[in-house]
Amino acid sequence: MIALVRAEVLKLRTVWSTWVLLAITAVLVGALAAAVGFAPHRREGVVFPPRGTVAWFDSVFSIMAISLDLALVLGVIATTGEQRHKTVTSTYLVEPRRGRVTAAKLLVCAAGGAVVALVAGAVGLGLGFAVVGGGFGNTNEMLTEFRHVWPGVAASGVLFALYGVGLGALLRNQVVSIIVGLGVTAIVEPIFVAALPSVGRWLPSEAAQALESVTARPHVRGLGSNTVHLITWWEGALVLLAYGLLLAAAGSFTTLRADVT
Repeated sequence: MIALVRAEVLKLRTVWSTWVLLAITAVLVGALAAAVGFAPHRREGVVFPPRGTVAWFDSVFSIMAISLDLALVLGVIATTGEQRHKTVTSTYLVEPRRGRVTAAKLLVCAAGGAVVALVAGAVGLGLGFAVVGGGFGNTNEMLTEFRHVWPGVAASGVLFALYGVGLGALLRNQVVSIIVGLGVTAIVEPIFVAALPSVGRWLPSEAAQALESVTARPHVRGLGSNTVHLITWWEGALVLLAYGLLLAAAGSFTTLRADVT
């Protein structure tokens, strides 16, 4: 198993897509955080809070959650890339027990999801220090808000990477897996949350929202005229872990057993 994990680390570290995803994470978090943070605001903070306030830092650091989608894509690519390029044949010749291969990918991609969250955190923290250095707000408030947001984002990033591995293991096709994963997050989940909030709150993105409350966030959030009551942070963690493991197990016992040539 150790050899399999080392091999998966080598694959993840040497493929260009990993570094492209990390670069995209840095650019997206930086650009969106800056766009939200430096957008015109009303002095009373109704639309965008004044720069350097606690609410301002909270809204800017919340942008780091965009890294969850990229962690999901990382997990999908790690699982389906070999299927797409047919290099998985060599992997299965070395280790024919496909469940062990999937388990190794889960372990390595969990670390990969943490790295994606680290990149997002570094960019967000850098922007925070830049704003404080410019005379807006103070370091203690900035770091407090960062500690409120980033730990939950980091934990969600790890679990979203597992979710991506499971999705890729079940669907096998890289493009389809990415479209389904991002489509569910962007389109399907908001519909369920709006129509059936009691069901929607158990979906991946809502579970991640709950997990982000591990430090000091409320367990409710507004959605138009509705209030969505989130599950607790530990339930969110278990739900995301279950999505990843169950999808990976289903894929290992179904689609991954199919011939690869």
